[in-house]
Amino acid sequence: MKERSKLQKWVSYGAIVLVSGCIGAVLAIGGFMAISSWGGLSMEETPTIVPDIAVTPTATETAVASPTPEPVSGRLLYQAVVQITTLYQEYNDLNVGWTGSGSIISPDGYILTNAHVVMPNRFFSVDVLRVALTEREDREPVPRYYAEVVQADEALDIAVIRITEDMDGNLVDHASLNLPYVALGNADTIHLGDVITILGYPGIGGTTVTLTRGEVSGFTSEDGVGDRAFIKTSATIAGGNSGGLATDLDGYLIGIPTQLGYGGDDQFVECRTLADTNRDGVVDERDSCVPTGGFINALRPINLATSLIEAAKGGEVAVAGSTASPPEIDLPVQGIVIYEDDFSDLNSGWTQKGDSNFSRGYVDGEYHIEVFAKDRLAWATTEVSSVDTIVDVDAHVIKSASDGDYGVVCRYQDKGNFYGLEIAENGYFAIWKYVNGEYSALLDWQSSNFITQSGEDQHFTAGCIGDTLTLAINGELLAEVHDSDLTSGEVGMVVGTYANPGIRVGFDNFRVSSPSP
Repeated sequence: MKERSKLQKWVSYGAIVLVSGCIGAVLAIGGFMAISSWGGLSMEETPTIVPDIAVTPTATETAVASPTPEPVSGRLLYQAVVQITTLYQEYNDLNVGWTGSGSIISPDGYILTNAHVVMPNRFFSVDVLRVALTEREDREPVPRYYAEVVQADEALDIAVIRITEDMDGNLVDHASLNLPYVALGNADTIHLGDVITILGYPGIGGTTVTLTRGEVSGFTSEDGVGDRAFIKTSATIAGGNSGGLATDLDGYLIGIPTQLGYGGDDQFVECRTLADTNRDGVVDERDSCVPTGGFINALRPINLATSLIEAAKGGEVAVAGSTASPPEIDLPVQGIVIYEDDFSDLNSGWTQKGDSNFSRGYVDGEYHIEVFAKDRLAWATTEVSSVDTIVDVDAHVIKSASDGDYGVVCRYQDKGNFYGLEIAENGYFAIWKYVNGEYSALLDWQSSNFITQSGEDQHFTAGCIGDTLTLAINGELLAEVHDSDLTSGEVGMVVGTYANPGIRVGFDNFRVSSPSP
């Protein structure tokens, strides 16, 4: 069997390439395979004005607070841009996870950025945020502070962080920071053809702050967000600019450069084969390319961040994951039950098999799948084959691998063609497919508060109806995606590991229904 490689932890100076590889393949009645986973600022000095007459305050006079500094503008806008570095702890050492950009939006240390720049993902924890200031336009940013997340909305991909400590671990006095900052604008006032200036740190081509300009080329709507969910721009933006500064001609912040692929353009200037996307153990021209350089991108309008900024400045702390059900989508309605098994009969037809890498079989009225090795996937399927199906099954982790995953497969045709609908032990979920041996994420790993803690029962409802795939956990619909590559096949259960071996999952009350007409 082929091994899937360890998760590649790499950074390209600001470009976040979050390549999530998921899960492997399926075999009729049962199977096993190995897979790859990816998966103190110096400002321009102002002359001091010394008054002609020195006045000594009397004892009855009170101190007057220093006036709030004016926001930066024009050629000094770069001073409001920071580079954010995520650090994770491993073996008592702090290691770099990735970097991104941010914009200082107040002199007392609030910074606006993307949620994906500062939040953990399926494979990486974020233990520390390091903030580097742009002290000179022709030099690399200088690490000055540590920060923490105070507001984040992963669905909007917007976050507000605040500086908390200096590099020596001393708490900062926010009132005396006096950082250069950018003034907030109004994205509703911009129109097609308006010029936008974008500042941030590039993923390739250098390590100093980068400026690009372009025009507003369009707007993208989004259900539940509105007609201006994204601002499309003709500016070529490097990957590390994600979370950075986008201003109008007057220097007001009107948008946040976002991650790859938003706005529907997908016009990548540079794309490299950096990951083993087809799981053949080799990175070559047969793999899908990963965008790593400049690309035509889109901006999240500043208006969508207003409530988060106000909440942050009001002292509220809230981090919202992908917990809301997709708008205007209901759970599939079940019709006739075409197959069910509570695994009380040892001869009901499921395979009992194992080797040094995995085992599966009946145990005390459940069906157990255990994966002993890391970077492996094991599964079991029924002989029930149908075009449209709804699968319900109860599952719970018996033995944890801390980063394992498990779920349902549908429309299995052979080991290179099937769909997977899964959750991970750390509260993430995904929908993916294999077609002709090529893995594709239909919905990459996202977090949800509807997924209970590892070890507790999880009830899966997975629908494969027409070109629609839906995943619900504990009665809450998490996601719906559309794909028409596979139209029929078998159903089953799947369990996988990544960096850590040894996950064991028990399944019970497996039921397959046809959708109600």
